Amino acid sequence: MKRARLVGLTSLALVLGAVTLSAAPAKKAAPTAPKSSMNTKAVSDSDVALVRVGNEVITPRVVAARMAEIPDQYRANYSTPEGRQQLLDRLVEEKIWLLDAEQHGVSQRPEVQRQLGQQRRDLLIRTWVNELMATNPAPSDSDAMVYYNSHMDDFKMPANVTVRHIMLKTEVDAKKVALLAKAKGADWNKLVTQFTADTSTKSNGGLLGTVTKDGGFAALGPQPALAESAMALGEGKIGGPFKTEKGWHVIKVDTYKADSTRPIDQVRTFITRQISQQRTQTFYQDQLAKTKAKMNVRPDSSAIKNWMSARKTARELFQEAQNAGGPQARIDAYRKVVTEFPAAEISPQAQFMVGFIQSEELKDYDNAEKAFRGLLAQYPKSELAASAQWMLDHMRTEEAPGFLRLDADSSKAAPAKPGDAKSSNVKP
Repeated sequence: MKRARLVGLTSLALVLGAVTLSAAPAKKAAPTAPKSSMNTKAVSDSDVALVRVGNEVITPRVVAARMAEIPDQYRANYSTPEGRQQLLDRLVEEKIWLLDAEQHGVSQRPEVQRQLGQQRRDLLIRTWVNELMATNPAPSDSDAMVYYNSHMDDFKMPANVTVRHIMLKTEVDAKKVALLAKAKGADWNKLVTQFTADTSTKSNGGLLGTVTKDGGFAALGPQPALAESAMALGEGKIGGPFKTEKGWHVIKVDTYKADSTRPIDQVRTFITRQISQQRTQTFYQDQLAKTKAKMNVRPDSSAIKNWMSARKTARELFQEAQNAGGPQARIDAYRKVVTEFPAAEISPQAQFMVGFIQSEELKDYDNAEKAFRGLLAQYPKSELAASAQWMLDHMRTEEAPGFLRLDADSSKAAPAKPGDAKSSNVKP
């Protein structure tokens, strides 16, 4: 029942809390009409208390405001009397939990304050930058034409030819078919059906498709010489035979199109998008530079240099070790933690991970034993000492170590105390 309640509240947050930055700003109130008994009643109807929660009230005006925040695709769910009651019930729930959270000091918790500050920061920045970027003018038709004229090579279309063929096994047969194909009144499709050895194109009149001078035929593979010969023939002509590694070919040119340039109307959308992207970046950087100058930004290069070269902490080095990549890279990184910060709280864990990776990933039990014995010698009071001893006793056996995925290595399991029933038989 509690879980269902929580799911209901989660759905409430998703549906009722779906207020986007793109929502239209509230319209300015219309000029106040002369007061009348009807207007007075309307106002009182809007502000009547539907539900009181402590000192807070939920009115029809509050419900209407929340209704306006709901995305259009969900709003219809709350347009019926039953839907309005459901929405009112949800708002009551929301108000109850909000007030209860406030009374328990949730809003004063540092982590909550941090997240609220982050959301406020992001909202203000996003809203203002979006408004500022909206003042960047869209590319005009003349801008598009200038771009088009200066990038003509980008819109070139190479010559192409649409070819059909009849493939034969010998040159003699190919020459005979070529004469038949060139004869007056010849039926090309019948000749294809009767003579071609290419079964993949036999049913469609020998169609090889449209190719450019690179000759990338789907049925024949790259045949640049054949494509060049077809282009030399010209549209509507029959030629051959031409030899390829597939056999001998009599070809017919359906269409031929010379090199051309795509007209601007075909590429205007692409050009506009290109110009917009370029201008957006430039406009943003210009606005950033102007605002930075206005805010009198003064970086201290000496302080920045010292900060950048500051020594990393043990935990920072440990984090790098977790993300170092391969087993040996991680071993070296964990060793660096122990070497540079032998007394750090995280160092026993780093030492353990050296042995753990050597044992479980590299199966290098001799070096793993050295690492675990090193941990026992250097950190005998560590919580991981028992786990290190367990590894020494069991790592060469078939018995699976009892490991849990803790905060040791992001890609591997970390040790649990020996004998932990919940952690047994879990492979790293």
